[in-house]
Amino acid sequence: MDMMQGLEISYYVVTIISGIVTAGLGGFFGWFFTRKQYNSQVKQQDITNIDAAITTWQNIVNSLETRVNKLLEECTVLRGENEQLVREISQLRNEIISLKSQSRKIMSYEKQIKDYQDRISKYEQLLIANGIAY
Repeated sequence: MDMMQGLEISYYVVTIISGIVTAGLGGFFGWFFTRKQYNSQVKQQDITNIDAAITTWQNIVNSLETRVNKLLEECTVLRGENEQLVREISQLRNEIISLKSQSRKIMSYEKQIKDYQDRISKYEQLLIANGIAY
């Protein structure tokens, strides 16, 4: 019986060792062969992420380009309006200068008229004082 028991024990040991070796080899080969597939999937996911990032950045660039073009158009319109306003201001300044000159002439004429009215009034008083009818 001792021999039988020894064979049974060695059978169990061999079974356990072969199970451990089989499991270890299966795990190793499973890891070895799926590693390439996993790395490939990771690389594919990285490429997908990069493509998504590029698309996002391209959308942002397109949006900014549209905004810049719109701002440039508005700037061009505003520059045109500004040039028109500068011309109008120049015309108004010239008109103010002309009106000031005319105003000075009018004030000069008003002074002359007042001087003539004062003279006429003096002459009328002289004529009345001397009894001359006019």
